[in-house]
Amino acid sequence: MRRTNIRPPNAIPHFRIELGSGFLLLLALIYFFDESGLLASLFPVVLVHELGHVFAMLFFGAYPTRLKATLAGFTMDYSGDTSDRQEMMVALAGPAFGFAFSLLCAWLGRRFDSEYLLMCAGLGFVLNIFNLLPDMSLDGGRVLDYFLRSAYGAENSLHIIRIVGLITVFLLLGFGLYRTANGNGFSLFVAAIWLFVLQRNSLVNNP
Repeated sequence: MRRTNIRPPNAIPHFRIELGSGFLLLLALIYFFDESGLLASLFPVVLVHELGHVFAMLFFGAYPTRLKATLAGFTMDYSGDTSDRQEMMVALAGPAFGFAFSLLCAWLGRRFDSEYLLMCAGLGFVLNIFNLLPDMSLDGGRVLDYFLRSAYGAENSLHIIRIVGLITVFLLLGFGLYRTANGNGFSLFVAAIWLFVLQRNSLVNNP
């Protein structure tokens, strides 16, 4: 998420959704080749997470202006005069809604013996835990940035988060390689590579 402008009084900005070509290609590949129902389970998980951010924005008087979906993930722009503490709460709202949704799906899945709901619960838990990692591209990094800025200032906070983010990526890479070598799948390794690409893009955009 990023704040793009301060909206004029009584003015509600237009909201738009942008779908990148890479994101559409990924959806197509999952749709045609995935037989486990991953896409159908992933959609409500991501939707609830993003709605958590939106509801928090609206609560603090901010408005979402753009949701952009690319191969690298989702980014949301918003306008409004929010404080640093409120921005932290907006960042936390996504995972909070996500975990609540996962718990609900887990309870309903066990109650009605639904594999689909249990898959939603599992995906939601994993994705929201991942989103809380201390990397500048994720909600966890934004929360960490709030505390670091309060203690060390904005410039020092950025340097610390970059270092912590790199350490996080290398730990994930190592653990992902270990799991892959032991035949436990390569999803964690792929997630680490994806996070590294996100961090690299953040460094390019915020040198």
